[in-house]
Amino acid sequence: MIHREAYIENRRVLADSGEVTIDVSVRDPITALWVELRAQNGGTYNKASPLAACIDAVELIDGSEVLVSMDGFEAFAVTAYFLGHIPYQLICEEGSLYQNCFLCIPFGRFLGDVSYALDPTRFDNLQIRFKWNLAAVNAVGATGFLTGTGRLTVLADIMEGASAPGAMLTYKEVYTFTTAASGVTYIDLPTDRAHRSLYLRCHEAGVGAFGNLTYIKVSGDQDKVIPFNMARTDFVRWLTTYYPPFHYKHNIVVANGNTAYFLLKQDEVVAYYPSTADTVCTGIVQGMGEEAIALYVAGSGSATNQSIMALVHGWLPFGVAHVPWGNGQEPNSWLAAPSFRSLRLELTQGNADGTVAVVVEQERAY
Repeated sequence: MIHREAYIENRRVLADSGEVTIDVSVRDPITALWVELRAQNGGTYNKASPLAACIDAVELIDGSEVLVSMDGFEAFAVTAYFLGHIPYQLICEEGSLYQNCFLCIPFGRFLGDVSYALDPTRFDNLQIRFKWNLAAVNAVGATGFLTGTGRLTVLADIMEGASAPGAMLTYKEVYTFTTAASGVTYIDLPTDRAHRSLYLRCHEAGVGAFGNLTYIKVSGDQDKVIPFNMARTDFVRWLTTYYPPFHYKHNIVVANGNTAYFLLKQDEVVAYYPSTADTVCTGIVQGMGEEAIALYVAGSGSATNQSIMALVHGWLPFGVAHVPWGNGQEPNSWLAAPSFRSLRLELTQGNADGTVAVVVEQERAY
């Protein structure tokens, strides 16, 4: 077997927003797709606008069948949890510099998994569909992304000569909603195939990790079986038993009294490294992915924006949690969803205006 990377798209020029559909003409098994969106910041700055926020959907489709469908936040989190770290990213707010969002869409339990992989020969019209909007956070221009600078790259991680895999893993967003101050939202989960894991995003600026929910519960056949039931505070602590904190570098542009926004939304710890002499930068740690900045130059608060490199440690990329079912390497331990007539996620709410999204990772046999 030869392991090789092949370009499906190589820095394809994009409009500032839109949708493209790309044929997948590879025939050998694919262990993962690597997707990168990059764009250049405007000449002034581009604050709090990571490119993950500009990806409306990255999808893998075969005619009417959707095999993968996630937005940028979800795909970024899948990448981090799958790899166990955040791969190198350009997260930069400084004017005229480039940002990127580098994503891994895996089809196996690990890279190079010959049992679980995407087998293009099993599909008739395999395509990648990509939707984006560079103005999702800031308008295109001097304080956003520059018009005409969007580029899309797609790499197929191919296992040439590998035997035909027996199955693949799929990732699909199945539900989104905005939280209310109280009540329970009931979400029917698919029961057609086994579940390897559940990804759950809950985020609101200025609110702590999963602060919009009070209980997370999964119920099978009207509580005949309850695979998961946990209070929010226990939930966010329990998650750390599976994953160490993530870390990445983030170039922020701030003045004294500004708020800096980071990608990690639970208990972030930030080390600041100013780029100019006699400058001191600190942040008031809130542990919810944002910090009020104190910036002093020569002993006085600076009203002028400064470029600061920040090294960020924490949990919950973009507020996304990963709930594994059993041993991720052992299919017999995964959640046997087809054994239930009804499988339901029940989310009890305690704070309004949080954004919630649910992604299900499933086994799809050929």
